[in-house]
Amino acid sequence: MDKAAAFIIGFGILGRRQYGAPGMPGWKAFVEPILRCIDPTTAPKLPREESLEEPIITLGAPKILASSDEVSKSFRNLSTLLASHPNPSLAKRLLRPIILPLWSIASWDQGDQTTESEFCKPARQLLNTLIRLSPSPKDSISDARKLSSSLILSQILQNLTFKGRSIPGEIRWEYVSAKDYGIQIQETSNATREIFQNLGDIDTAADRFITFLSALSSTPDFDVEVSNLFMNLCGRWFSQNSKTKKQPEILTRLEPIYPGRDVETSLIEATVMQKMMTAFPDKLVSDSHQVLELVRQVFSDAITHPGEDVDNSSDTVPVALSLLNIVLTSPSFKGASEATLLKSVQASLKSISRKGTGEISKTAQNLLLLLKFRNTIDEPEDPTVSKPTDQQLEDRKTYSLALSYLTATDSPPPVRAQGLELISTLVRANSSILDIPALLVLFSSLLQDSEEYIYLRVIQSFIQLSQRHPKAVMRDLIDRYVDPNEDCELDQRLRLGEALLQVIQNNALTFSSETAKSVCEGLLFIAGRRGYRPKTELEQQKRNRLKRKQNQEAEEAWEGPVPQLDEVLGAEPAENEILSGIVSGWESKRGSEDIRIRASAVSILGSAIEASVAGIGSGLVSTAVDLSIHILTLEPELEKGILRRASILLIMHFVKALDTARDEGRKLGFGFVGQSLDGVQRILAYVEGTDNDELVKQHARDVIEGLQTWQTNALLPEREVASEIRELAGLSINPGRSDAVGGMRPRIEEIE
Repeated sequence: MDKAAAFIIGFGILGRRQYGAPGMPGWKAFVEPILRCIDPTTAPKLPREESLEEPIITLGAPKILASSDEVSKSFRNLSTLLASHPNPSLAKRLLRPIILPLWSIASWDQGDQTTESEFCKPARQLLNTLIRLSPSPKDSISDARKLSSSLILSQILQNLTFKGRSIPGEIRWEYVSAKDYGIQIQETSNATREIFQNLGDIDTAADRFITFLSALSSTPDFDVEVSNLFMNLCGRWFSQNSKTKKQPEILTRLEPIYPGRDVETSLIEATVMQKMMTAFPDKLVSDSHQVLELVRQVFSDAITHPGEDVDNSSDTVPVALSLLNIVLTSPSFKGASEATLLKSVQASLKSISRKGTGEISKTAQNLLLLLKFRNTIDEPEDPTVSKPTDQQLEDRKTYSLALSYLTATDSPPPVRAQGLELISTLVRANSSILDIPALLVLFSSLLQDSEEYIYLRVIQSFIQLSQRHPKAVMRDLIDRYVDPNEDCELDQRLRLGEALLQVIQNNALTFSSETAKSVCEGLLFIAGRRGYRPKTELEQQKRNRLKRKQNQEAEEAWEGPVPQLDEVLGAEPAENEILSGIVSGWESKRGSEDIRIRASAVSILGSAIEASVAGIGSGLVSTAVDLSIHILTLEPELEKGILRRASILLIMHFVKALDTARDEGRKLGFGFVGQSLDGVQRILAYVEGTDNDELVKQHARDVIEGLQTWQTNALLPEREVASEIRELAGLSINPGRSDAVGGMRPRIEEIE
């Protein structure tokens, strides 16, 4: 599936609920064939068309449900589909049904570099994308239908050694290494997998799970996710190993004593919990109150059995001591806020230290000393220092999460789009934690994104931000658009110009005074003929030298002029030469400004004049019109046709602005009059008859017609606003007003 086809499928079909929702025709036609080759149980397999040749069946061999080529192709199509339509909702809708298959292939520990690059890496990226797009636990409380990132991690943890599905009544399948390369799906008859087959895989799978968690460490909610996951593991493990738990029932019938799924889950959870304590010791205590409460319960259970040495008890006490050590040594822990719990824990530590003589008792004594030391250095909080509100804390987390999505090098398009949406919510709410200069730098850098959906969304973000801070946004955009240090590429400058144009059009009322002056002066500087860019000139000289060297080497290899492809095929090169000459002429010559940038600046200036001609003022408008006239007369080259079109449209925008001001009854104090009007019409008539660009001629005719219409309308009296009655026919009266101060009111006299 190429990117164009994926774009059409994503936007035209899957992006619409009536076609792209699960179970709809678009979903069945395009999504189910992809997911079927990753998880055969997600959709029924379509019957194959009958063929004359019978398929070759090997007796005794397992049935292949999806070959390695089909699995690899499905991953490529799925990645292309998500990249071409970076809508977070579509990404979650496609990836949620295959969470466990994605984890199984992402954690595959067999195969070579080809398997890693074509199977494991794409699956890891897709799973990472789904977790980043899923809401955090606090965001999903309000909507139970949302699958939070914590639930996804818990689901993976409960199926850490997943290799396939064996649901009764459905297809039983598993992933296996293919003979040639990669991973394939084959049918299996095993209803369950015994624990003895998985013991060797638990440690490896746990290591890969910790590595996968480390890859998510750049997200701000990572501490909360890891802490919640770890506390859930600890809670289940303590409940299973606690002395107060319910005793197991005695079996009343003979059964084969094989370790079951519960034992395997317990081993997995214990292994992962141990590795998390080693890998993330500073990430496990985001909620110190929850940890201390759990430790207090474990200590209370341990000291309620008198006469028993705690050194010979279960493993719950050592783990609880380790958790307490992590809490007390955390730099963010404040003992003053947990005074009641700490007193209870301190009393339990004293009892534990007296009940044994081994390592546990010594550890308890050391923690008692550490606890006393923390109580002496903890100071009460200063009430005069203002604390951030809960809303500010939440906004800061959202802002940090959005920045991580946008600045991470491995963020796919759906994740970057989600980051922009998070920032948009903060902008709409006018959050106080937003750093406007940093946001402008971020948005400007994102305009270099190759994905059209992303940089168009960035332009919309510029518009949203300008509704709150119009002057700051306009000044930053014009500074980057002028690019005096030559830091931006051509495409980025054109996108900056598009953003500036839309910001001006959406904030026409605030486009005046110093802001309008600085923006218009920058646009006039770019549109002029005297722009000089020394870095660009040096790069051109390097490219020209390299091109001459390559041509010389080619001529030496051909022992003469190098034949062109058009000459070999006998094609007519005249039209191609004209087009190539126009395109090559757009580039700057001898360090001058690029023609495309100049045309863009003239177009933006014309639209700005129409949007706020009064705010710009007569001086800048006069300079802009003079610049357009000089471009039309002094730059008649074929490759500069786009520049002349923009220049004529600038005059048309000015005429429209004059006509609009007249209709609204606003007096601008300037316009086309006398010799200036005759001169403009004469030049436009000359351009209409002599220019080599048909579109320029058409624009010239349109502007001449518009000028004549405006000139005719100017002869008509201005429209007056309806007012009160001043006089009546046949009577010289003026009701309600005296002719002089202190004068008598008018009277009606009877005449014979």
